[in-house]
Amino acid sequence: MRAAFLIFLIFLFCMCLPVHAQAAIEQDADRPAARGVWSLTSENDLFGGTDRDYTNGIRIERVSPEDRVLPILDWAARRVPLLDLERRKLRQGLALSHAIFTPNDISLRTPDPDDRPYAGWLYVSGTVVASDENIQDVLQLNLGVVGPAALGEFVQTNWHDLIEEDKPKGWSHQLRDEPGVELIAQRMALYDGPRLPLGLETDYGIHAGGAVGNVRTYAATGLTGRIGWDLGADFGPPRIRPALAGAGTFSPQQAVGGYLFAGLEGRFILRDMFLDGNAWRDSPRVSDRNKLVADAQAGAAIHVENVQLAFTYVHRTEEFQRQAGPQRFGAVSISVAY
Repeated sequence: MRAAFLIFLIFLFCMCLPVHAQAAIEQDADRPAARGVWSLTSENDLFGGTDRDYTNGIRIERVSPEDRVLPILDWAARRVPLLDLERRKLRQGLALSHAIFTPNDISLRTPDPDDRPYAGWLYVSGTVVASDENIQDVLQLNLGVVGPAALGEFVQTNWHDLIEEDKPKGWSHQLRDEPGVELIAQRMALYDGPRLPLGLETDYGIHAGGAVGNVRTYAATGLTGRIGWDLGADFGPPRIRPALAGAGTFSPQQAVGGYLFAGLEGRFILRDMFLDGNAWRDSPRVSDRNKLVADAQAGAAIHVENVQLAFTYVHRTEEFQRQAGPQRFGAVSISVAY
């Protein structure tokens, strides 16, 4: 509980830090400066009709306006070789996230040793985003805790009480407390497609990236296609990584807009704590984890003025050989530009 409280205090402290306003950079004549964004994202397998594997995730995030970042982040970003900050605008983000993982049968007091272990993951994220109209670079650092201190049992048990579902009984076998570190990098490039009748726009995005850390280590690549209006408002709705995700940025250029989207991502996974178990302590784990995992997703986003609502449906292939089947879950997000 103290670890969770400390993570929450760090999140609040960072929210209160002043930001450094750089000298004004000339904006594109037809594009206003991007505003800051607050977003709330909830992911749950209720939308897939199951209660297993990655069963719940929630994230609250604030992304700063363009070129208003902490001096230390600006200094660091200017030393990253691939970032052309003469063309790309810099933003910073801070988020608080929580995720829960469970085996297939939560009624067992002693879980199936061949199934994935119970685990909670509570963490804060610091993100640097550098983007222009077509390219977005994201560097995200996640710091938190996996294990009882992440309050996975507390959240799931009380949620099941609230919705009058069976209580999970195997949390005494969850992963042990361990600090979690994860560094994630991604580049996405958007390419305009043909314009269609009724003013419909199309585009497609190709992205590549990966993560390094004791929580997850993987390489990923994928593509996304979109059709709708005001596609330049974002690079895709926010998600909880690993995912085909935008960076939480949202800058509407029209009063009303929206789009349909679909995409694929493949990941080559070297480590996943939620399947491989604790790094330095004995814990439950699976022995037959798949190294290749793919996500297929489809959804819709709509915005009115400065508020965007998005829904994503995700189909994830089996992450280990004895898994009960592919994972299906939904993600709902609301973003408010200010």
